[in-house]
Amino acid sequence: MALAVGAGLPAPLLPLQILFLNLVTDVFPAFALGLGQGDGQEMTRPPREPSEPIVGRKEWTRIAVLGGLLTVATLLAFAIALFWLELAAPEAVTVSFLTLALAQLWNVFNVRDRGTGMLRNDVTRNPSVWGALALCLMLIGLALWLPALSEILRLPTPGTSGLLFALLMSFLPLVLGQAFAGGRVGPREAAPLRSPA
Repeated sequence: MALAVGAGLPAPLLPLQILFLNLVTDVFPAFALGLGQGDGQEMTRPPREPSEPIVGRKEWTRIAVLGGLLTVATLLAFAIALFWLELAAPEAVTVSFLTLALAQLWNVFNVRDRGTGMLRNDVTRNPSVWGALALCLMLIGLALWLPALSEILRLPTPGTSGLLFALLMSFLPLVLGQAFAGGRVGPREAAPLRSPA
């Protein structure tokens, strides 16, 4: 928000839209990740050092990188919608809303364990993740196409080109974020516990 306004652009998101995103795209995927079963190797890994912070430097770096990618994708989508697609400001806001909403959903796949595959990992094997994504997509669709809700959230339809563009831009953080995927210790990184005998 600050970057857009500082650059002289309209606000890319409105307060109610931000609240909607916080309640929908943040909550359900986070709950779903918490219901994951793990990889079954938890008891073969050494315990954490008591002095080790819960969120260390690597985790903060990954948070900053993934957050930055979400920010860049959203602002870039907003600017292109305004100046290249030549959408009016309200429709361009819808594009940025959809870009951020969908990008946050796809971002769940960037938190897989290190050392696991992009397609088969602890996240993709978690049925709760797929259920959360389906629920969130339905709620986002209602926000866009249910007249009462879209009017409250001020989300006019940006047309087919705007919708497709938002969908395309929402995959940018996922594609680039795979270089940083997995912030937790994965099965290939963990050293097995050895008996002192």
